[in-house]
Amino acid sequence: MTPIVLLAGVALHAAGVLRRYEIDAPELHDPHRAVRVYTPAQYDDPGAATRRYPVVFLLHGWPGSDGNWPGLGRAVVTADSLIAGGRMPPAILVFPNGNGRGWLGRSLYIDSQDGSSRMEQFLVGRLPDWVDSTFRTEPGCRAVIGLSDGGTAALNLLFHHPDRFVACGSHSADLRIRKDITTSSVLGPEPGAARLAESRSPLAYAAEVAPRMVPHLIYFDCGRDDESVGDNREFDALLTRLDVPHVYREFEGSHGWGYWRAHLASSLEAVTAGMPCGEASSGPGARPALRELSSVR
Repeated sequence: MTPIVLLAGVALHAAGVLRRYEIDAPELHDPHRAVRVYTPAQYDDPGAATRRYPVVFLLHGWPGSDGNWPGLGRAVVTADSLIAGGRMPPAILVFPNGNGRGWLGRSLYIDSQDGSSRMEQFLVGRLPDWVDSTFRTEPGCRAVIGLSDGGTAALNLLFHHPDRFVACGSHSADLRIRKDITTSSVLGPEPGAARLAESRSPLAYAAEVAPRMVPHLIYFDCGRDDESVGDNREFDALLTRLDVPHVYREFEGSHGWGYWRAHLASSLEAVTAGMPCGEASSGPGARPALRELSSVR
């Protein structure tokens, strides 16, 4: 594993550093899976050597790559600004390559029916374990944010693995997975395809797992001109009926980087709200006291 320094931000305030790593990912049959990691400005200071940090995983859409959020999404600039302004605690951001196998490369961030690509297992097991062993992370302070396919995945990861994540942020997600030429290699043949799609479609399963979502923090938004806005409005209504605390917002815009750049700050602030920004960890398995949320639009 050899880090390559990609970016040291230049700004009027102290800037964090983005590095690129390659890690072994047998779940994906990839010994050189790319992962980019942002550490906040003070991370490498000798005076901060005992400090631990919350972690936020940021998932790209399809087609996409690990460089999308730092590049097109300006995530590093946004994080630097939020931290400098006291709007989020200093945090480690992780940008994995979420592409699957095959010529289309769509993974949906789930385990394929035939087991040839286990992206979900990589995201809940090997990747966070590698992050925890490589960086000074705060136990129990792990969140996930995504856009489009990554937004669907952020909800899936929180709802299916509430022991691994405490908060999620979703932008412009499709909340029903459908089988078509781009998803067939992941979903596989029937009757398994329909079952797998339903099990990872938040609108289909949320009612069953809703009770265990408290006190997890759920944030999602969508552009009013986005083709996915109907799914998001329906999900907002469903969570409201189920009395699941969450925040849903709509903004002007559609399905593109102009929208996601503009609203990343909202999800970063939301998922890190209540996360500690002090010195040493409070102990294994500790979780932040998340502020109470209500459904808003």
